[in-house]
Amino acid sequence: MAKSQFYLIGPGAVGKVLARRLQKSGWTCVGVCGRGSAAGRRVAKELDAPYVTSLKEVRLSQGILLLSVGTGQISSVARELAAIPLNWPRISVLHNSGTLDTKPLAPLEMLGAAVGACHPFMTFPRFGSTVRSGSKEDDYDPAFPLVFGIDGNVKGLAACRKVTKACNGVAVEVRGKDRIAYHAAAVLACTLLGANIAMALDILRKIGISEKQAKTAVMAIAQETLANFSEYGIDRSWTGPAVRGDTRTIKAHAAAIRKLNPGTAKVYKLLSDWVMKQKG
Repeated sequence: MAKSQFYLIGPGAVGKVLARRLQKSGWTCVGVCGRGSAAGRRVAKELDAPYVTSLKEVRLSQGILLLSVGTGQISSVARELAAIPLNWPRISVLHNSGTLDTKPLAPLEMLGAAVGACHPFMTFPRFGSTVRSGSKEDDYDPAFPLVFGIDGNVKGLAACRKVTKACNGVAVEVRGKDRIAYHAAAVLACTLLGANIAMALDILRKIGISEKQAKTAVMAIAQETLANFSEYGIDRSWTGPAVRGDTRTIKAHAAAIRKLNPGTAKVYKLLSDWVMKQKG
């Protein structure tokens, strides 16, 4: 049986994590294409793969072509790749976008390639441009299992499942019409969760609590809440005035927050109303 191999286009936050997991599973990386950054070159060196900066230089005889580029770049990258005379019927092209289906990969599907959307439902921080090689940030790999939202043609779905298994993940089919809502759920659980934490920190700082103490307090209650949700379920472990229907306290909270940050007060009231409606 031929050894599984892949080519990585886009050695960024998502691409390098997936590439490392594939390599640990015994896959071979046969090449990396990036923008020429030092970080991208380090990823290629780590994977023991040649590094190129032009899509015209991509070479893959068979296997997985992993497009870990920005959502807005997928269509143009696919069109440029379609001009390269590769043996496309032996190649599976998978992008990592959470919102897109496989329509942007149509030029490659027309050439016989298997196409798929293979999005890890997980956070991949970029940590800024000053990450040092070998640092904790550079070696980042999520501690929790990866759930992949997959879509594609028959062979593309099979390739998605193969990648998911190699990455020790779980595959869930999310078809085109549902992918935007699916990705919105990820944003609610990640980006907007972070927004709530940032607002809580801002309130504590503005009433005179130190940055260190505020961070300790907020992260402790946030992590304990998530642990309880996971262990006991949300309905059994939700607490607070909105859960109790305590509108007097909610109004007092909103008034106090409004003096510190009117925008945060609006968010607080909106979320409290949502919780009360769910519990009602």
